Amino acid sequence: MGSLATPSSSWHGRGATLVRGLHTAAFGSFQPLPEVNLNTIRAESFYDSTVEKYAAQDVEVLSLRQMLSFGRNAWDDPEKILKSARYVQRELPRRLARRLMDLQLLPYIVVANPHIKKVYNQYHVSFETLRRVPMVRTLDENQDFSQLLRQHLDQHAPMLDSLATGLRECKDKVLVGPCLQMDSFFDSMLRSRISRRVIAEQHLHIGNKRPGYIGVICTDLDVHESISFAVQKTKQVCMETYGMAPDVVVSGEPKASIPYIPAHLDYMLYELLKNAMRAVVESRSSAIPGRRNGSPPQQHYHHYVSGAAGNYWAPKLPPLHIRVCDGTAGALTIKISDQGGGIADDLIDKVWSYGFTTIGRKPRQATSSGNNPSANGSNGTGGGGSPDVVEGLGSGGHMAGLPGLMAGQGSRYQMAGLGFGLPLSRLYARYFGGDLRLQSIPGYGTDAYLTMKHLEEQDGQWVERVDEPSILPIQVVPY
Repeated sequence: MGSLATPSSSWHGRGATLVRGLHTAAFGSFQPLPEVNLNTIRAESFYDSTVEKYAAQDVEVLSLRQMLSFGRNAWDDPEKILKSARYVQRELPRRLARRLMDLQLLPYIVVANPHIKKVYNQYHVSFETLRRVPMVRTLDENQDFSQLLRQHLDQHAPMLDSLATGLRECKDKVLVGPCLQMDSFFDSMLRSRISRRVIAEQHLHIGNKRPGYIGVICTDLDVHESISFAVQKTKQVCMETYGMAPDVVVSGEPKASIPYIPAHLDYMLYELLKNAMRAVVESRSSAIPGRRNGSPPQQHYHHYVSGAAGNYWAPKLPPLHIRVCDGTAGALTIKISDQGGGIADDLIDKVWSYGFTTIGRKPRQATSSGNNPSANGSNGTGGGGSPDVVEGLGSGGHMAGLPGLMAGQGSRYQMAGLGFGLPLSRLYARYFGGDLRLQSIPGYGTDAYLTMKHLEEQDGQWVERVDEPSILPIQVVPY
């Protein structure tokens, strides 16, 4: 079911995950998901017409107006909570079925990959489990359903790692890998993952009375607060990895706010700042001769540091500049500028491809953490995992002589990963009608423009973008 990455608000201190009591009146004693034979489930489901039947059903696309107007005071309206539960019950099996169909149509070398197979199996288990749950008609039944829903969300958290690792392994195949064009498939898979988590988390939180929130949507999100937290977290990670981090200068509209899911903004800011900081540090590190004492060749570009890693000359890092622009066209844009060497002309289009990375190393194994935010507002690490899916945009790569780097390689946080950070961030931006663009000057630096729409000012015209095939009709319907 998807986080993304998973952004979650416990990471941002915006409230703990809602925990509901377990009632057993409707479903009997609640049992964990059954163990399944993963070697047979995929073959059986290929010939199961049930998946195709659900995939052909209309998707009930959400609009922001529906999410906000329906969710207001839902904590005090049991009927709204039950309607929300039934909407989730109808919708999740349909969307899971469409993704199962997409996976079935992949080339054999892809679907045979154990990591991709794991995703398929988990999706199919969730599809079969959720479609068999009786229609929720009471609050006690909703408690049971919510418990089951939370369990599925947690179990799907590592699926992004599995997809990323599977993609990298397939692309590493000498003869077939270069021929695989998977970006549109991953766009569809991950956009659907985002939408499913938003739908599920919105229901799980719709009965939770939190000031300033309707479900998981913060009705007046302080943009500068989000930036401040992302800067603090990213500098910490950068220091752990490299032993140094550039300063960040923030300017622009000081009171900018927007109705948004905090977890989504957290994730996008964190990924962009990691890109920028890594680019700056690595592009400047080539001037470090590795001397621990004495004078560097160019003192103007260095300063002397004494710390746990010993005494050494460190480069003077140019600061990042973040400017918040609250425009008049119903949009708010955050511009992040770095002097990290820019992106080479032959790479500028590749940075949006899934699995592309400037790090010349073998991909790590999939972990138990899903590196993307969940809509509930926990952190951008996908439920407690390490937020290490990020791409460096600099032309650096000169890591020799960086104090703290070797320690950082084995630490929890890393500054580069499996190549999903940028394209996934753009999906999060576009999900709510915004966008993410890059403007680079090779040899100098990169500007990232993160645009978010003032959705309420557009009369609620925004609807979620799911990019389903035209042969499967999509319509906008109310709860």
